[in-house]
Amino acid sequence: MSPPARRARPAPEEQAGQAGLRRKLYRVQAAALLDPPDGELIGFLAENYPFLFPEGAPRPPGADFLQTLRVDFTHLFILSSPPYEAALLDESGHLNSKTTDRVTDFYRASGYDPGRGSGGARHSSVAAMDHLSVELEFLAHLAGAEEEAWRAGEEEGARARLAEAARFMDEHLLRWAPLYTAAMEEEAETGFYRELARWVREFALEDRVHIEEMRRKGF
Repeated sequence: MSPPARRARPAPEEQAGQAGLRRKLYRVQAAALLDPPDGELIGFLAENYPFLFPEGAPRPPGADFLQTLRVDFTHLFILSSPPYEAALLDESGHLNSKTTDRVTDFYRASGYDPGRGSGGARHSSVAAMDHLSVELEFLAHLAGAEEEAWRAGEEEGARARLAEAARFMDEHLLRWAPLYTAAMEEEAETGFYRELARWVREFALEDRVHIEEMRRKGF
């Protein structure tokens, strides 16, 4: 009996494509969690990610539909538990605490400034840089840097970005976001935020497994 065939090593272009897709999905999730939704965002999501609207989404979304989502946004992220790592993990329970400092130190060590680039202007609305949206935007940044490294033939650079993403998820995002999004899913009053919570949680957990498989197999 012949041994099972070894899976061919993915080409750098395929690796780059996977990283680019991960960058795109993290960036979409970050945008959806950041501010009360407007018609442009909901229209884009309804067109490209219809599974987020189990009851269906009006096209274009009307004022009543948007108002319902904005009320739910306020309920979930302002009146309930705010989406900050420190709010769940820091012993003080305060924002901009030692937990926040550890997150921002990680950003700086990776050469990332959340006040600049694609997410910079958007993140002016957050109270601290350990907001769930900012952490997802950081993972998008790492995936984008990984994509560029694959396309440039810089395999070691791509691997370094994968290692950074794994460490950030282990030390930060996955220590609190699964619990937070599970509570968010339970408390949400709209199908949109229930499905968004489930998507963010399941994608992050699956991506962590994907990264580990990439690193273990030497891809």
